[in-house]
Amino acid sequence: MAAGCSKTFTSKYEEELYYDVEYEEFCKTFEFSNSSTCWICNGYYGPNYEEPLCGTCHSFIFPNHPQDEAEGLATEVSDDEDSGNDEPPENGSEAKDRSDGDQDYDHLDRPRPSAPRNVNQYLEMLSQPRETDESERQICALPVEVLLSIFSYLDDLSLWNASEVCKQWKRILEVHIPQQMWKKYTKERWPLFQQISTIPNWLHMYGALMNSCFCRTCLVQMAHKAPMRGRMNHIRANRLRNDIRSLDLDATEGIDAVALDNQLFHWQASILGPAGSPYEGGKFFLYIVIPCSYPMLPPQVRFLTKIVHPNVSRHGDVGIDIIQHNWSLALTISKLLLSVQSLLTDPFTQICMEPELGRMYENDRPKFEALARRWTWKYAMYEVLPPVDGLI
Repeated sequence: MAAGCSKTFTSKYEEELYYDVEYEEFCKTFEFSNSSTCWICNGYYGPNYEEPLCGTCHSFIFPNHPQDEAEGLATEVSDDEDSGNDEPPENGSEAKDRSDGDQDYDHLDRPRPSAPRNVNQYLEMLSQPRETDESERQICALPVEVLLSIFSYLDDLSLWNASEVCKQWKRILEVHIPQQMWKKYTKERWPLFQQISTIPNWLHMYGALMNSCFCRTCLVQMAHKAPMRGRMNHIRANRLRNDIRSLDLDATEGIDAVALDNQLFHWQASILGPAGSPYEGGKFFLYIVIPCSYPMLPPQVRFLTKIVHPNVSRHGDVGIDIIQHNWSLALTISKLLLSVQSLLTDPFTQICMEPELGRMYENDRPKFEALARRWTWKYAMYEVLPPVDGLI
């Protein structure tokens, strides 16, 4: 009998088969994986490539720069500005400022190069099905010499996406890209990843860490480290310096965070699963976006590593009260991560990001813990259990 499960099994094979069926049913219910359609538009716009959202729906619901509303607040707390009672700018100057700001971001790579910039364009794209591209069926027929020439212009994210296209491309990249390069790419994208055991293939490790995430679009956003829109102020800079100092001096076991860019907008954090919980032994990576008006506004916190939890959405968003409604200036990044870690031990099921998981937690605790433990083993333990070729 498995720990935390009241069901009795006659053999180890029967136990594994039981949890395999439970796992597949859970995946089908929540469409976390093994799905080729977006759970918002049901594949009307296009495939989601086994992700929760397709590119258009993701950009519509989770824009890369959701800080527009923070600009006014950032101006109010700035020392070199007026009290905020000035007359609003003319429409012409406001439009000019907005257009100038957009030009600053035109050079950044986007998940979709022709991504729309306003709600009307998003709605228009969502209302029209995407035409199939016949050229996609011919990409595998390109000669190796041509592919190598194309691959030489790609960054690591694009190279890994190319390795996911077909087995032929993956073999080409395994032969022609040294393992040390993939190790370097892994350290750059996952600075908090620690090599505990021997890793036979760094391409597989890189791919396993990428596939363990809820959403590839968030990975692209984290990799680009694009600056947020808004006015910087010295309050934010001083506060973040104190947060970094507290992370170093008051280090909490199992919690770590590091800034990914010089402006301290994009952070990667990690928390260890608490002992005694179904997440024990797992290391969960998080993506944190610090707004321009921090600490007046709370950071955005998303789980990168897939996790089964009532207060974590299928996109990775964390439903915790101190972020959603009761943010306080006394809270720091360290305290925020500590609250997220404590949430793994004691979920708040009165208000859930995933109500079905909340009901499972309340009504069938052994089944919930078995699923949570299985996902922890599958996605959050690559430091101690490197991926095996053919099983990632």
